[in-house]
Amino acid sequence: MGRIPSRGACLAALALAGCMAIGDSAVPIGTLRFAAPRRSTEHVLVIVLPGMGSDAAEMKEERLPEAIHESWPEADVVLTSATFAYYRDDKLVPRLDQEIVEPAYVSGYARVWLAGASLGGMGALLYEREHPGKVTGIVLFAPFLGDPKLLEEIRAAGGPKLWEPGPLPSEMSGDNYQRQVWKMVREWADRPGLARHVWLAVGTRDRFLEGARLLEPELPKTHYVELVGGHTWDLWRAAAREIFSRIRSESLEKQRAG
Repeated sequence: MGRIPSRGACLAALALAGCMAIGDSAVPIGTLRFAAPRRSTEHVLVIVLPGMGSDAAEMKEERLPEAIHESWPEADVVLTSATFAYYRDDKLVPRLDQEIVEPAYVSGYARVWLAGASLGGMGALLYEREHPGKVTGIVLFAPFLGDPKLLEEIRAAGGPKLWEPGPLPSEMSGDNYQRQVWKMVREWADRPGLARHVWLAVGTRDRFLEGARLLEPELPKTHYVELVGGHTWDLWRAAAREIFSRIRSESLEKQRAG
């Protein structure tokens, strides 16, 4: 897989991020684990990818685990330091799979959810492209979904279903990863089960709102949430409480139905 994201996208994101946690891709992805406050037999894990410039320590300081546990007290939470270096050095997806997702299943988790904020949302989609359906579900908080020029191209075509991505190599690169992700979204029309395990939340004043609204029609109606606010942890905590509450309710309904 080629370098992701592209240099131009990285520089733009860096300008927005300010102080930035770059990390070191030569070492395993760092994690912080938060046990479920309520014992159960569910064996559920929520893995969270940070946004650009963030890491597991910041997500802990922002009280994201508490927000998730308010709505889903039976779920364990793992915050990751899947920082910029893993994207830059083409190691995010393989490391995430080998070091965190696969070991979670081996250790006995029956369901594994992958969540990501901002750039981490794109990271979750990149993982889904390489390992479709491997995680139980994906939760995207204001995900970066591509450059404005590409989003306008998709919108002008009438949405992802009508958009033609053009010829693309099988290997992702810094030049094509955005188109590769939207090509995956386009293919959800033929595999609706994959779209049904994706959830998205975004603020009404978020800079990535238009991309989120472009993705909205491809998701089940109850899987898309807009809340008043911007690209902030305050909004993402509220979004986590709302979305994971819905996920838990849906999960309990399925259990009762047998």
